[in-house]
Parts: sequence; structure tokens; C-alpha cells
Amino acid sequence: APFINARENLSVVKSQVQADIDQAALDLEFSRQDLEQYQAGEYPKLEKEAGATITLAEETLTNAKNTYEWSQKLFDEKYISESELKKDELSWQKAKIDLELAKDELNLLQNFTYKRRMAELKSTFKQAEMALERTRRKATADIVQAEAKLRASEAEFKQQQDKFAKIEEQIKKTKIY
Repeated sequence: APFINARENLSVVKSQVQADIDQAALDLEFSRQDLEQYQAGEYPKLEKEAGATITLAEETLTNAKNTYEWSQKLFDEKYISESELKKDELSWQKAKIDLELAKDELNLLQNFTYKRRMAELKSTFKQAEMALERTRRKATADIVQAEAKLRASEAEFKQQQDKFAKIEEQIKKTKIY
């Protein structure tokens, strides 16, 4: 029974080891793909979006400034009320703030978010590489241990067979009087 158990255990260990290695390799591949996706896809897209937001904010600022300047002329000639002039001035100030926020967002993306995300993704990739190596080493150790247990059980089984054969031989030579 121990010999059969050890033989079956070796098969189970080999199967489990292969599954563990496959999973670690898959994790490594996914972390590599995540790194490439961010570097070549996500980050450039975010950067373009931030640039587009800045361009739009600049256009809005230009329009708001022109509207305010025109409103100032109309107010000076008493064609619009002071509240309408204030409204246009407020729109111009808001457009300035929106432009500054858009520029800050791009700066934050380029100088902080990108660096942090790349560090995280590189670390995840490195950890996945090390996990794969650890899994391979553990797999080798588990297989060697299971094989050693099988050899020990097989030796014990052969020893018991030899003992059994010796006892049978003794029984054959036995005479009962």
C-alpha cells in the first residue's frame, strides 16, 4: 500500500507542479502585457486626451476673452448692463482656471502618475518573474522528494517481497511430525 501510494503521489505531484508552473508563466505573461499595454497604449492615449483638453481650454479661453473684450466695449457705450459684463468676465476667469487645471493634469500625468504606474507595473513583472523561478525550484524539489519517497517505498516493498519469498521457502522445507 505505501508503495502504490507513493507511485500515485508522484503522478499527482508532477501534475500539480506542471499546473503551478503554467499558472506562474501565465501570470508573468499577463504582467508583461500589462506593462506593454500601459507603455504603448494607455499612457499615450491619456497624454493625447490631456493635450486635447488643453487645446479645447485654450480655445475656450480665447473665445471667452474676446467675448469679454467685446462686452467691455458694449458696456462702455451703455448697450449692455454691468451684470452682463460681469457674467462675461466670470466666464473668462473660469476659462483661465480650466486651462490651468488642464495643464496641471497633464503635468501630473507626465511627472507623477506615469512614473508611479510604470514603477508598479515593472515591480509586478519582476515579482512575477521571481515567482515563476520560485515555482520551478519548488517543483523540482517536490518531484525529487516524491521520487525519493517512491524509491524508498519500492525498496521496502522489495524487501518485504524477499522476506515473503524466504518465509515461503522455509514453509516448503518445513516437515511436521
